[in-house]
Amino acid sequence: MSKFWKHGLFIIVGGAVLITLLNAPEMTTPRTPDNETHVNPKIYDGCPTCHMPGGEGPEVIADHINKEGKLRGDHVKCYMCHKPVRK
Repeated sequence: MSKFWKHGLFIIVGGAVLITLLNAPEMTTPRTPDNETHVNPKIYDGCPTCHMPGGEGPEVIADHINKEGKLRGDHVKCYMCHKPVRK
């Protein structure tokens, strides 16, 4: 394969990736509030105390909880999806 076709293929694939990313939907996951409780979103050990049923914060949605009523293993790092409010 000549350099011309390699470069052309690279441009086509790169353009397809760029178009896909530009057409991605807006972020719909709620952001963490800008207050002293949520200053460091990577300290997520305290999140369940407020956000599980019976806590004072808004409850996590049902797909975050397993059958035992605890956070699912793939949902314990809240900051991975819930980004801080941009300043």
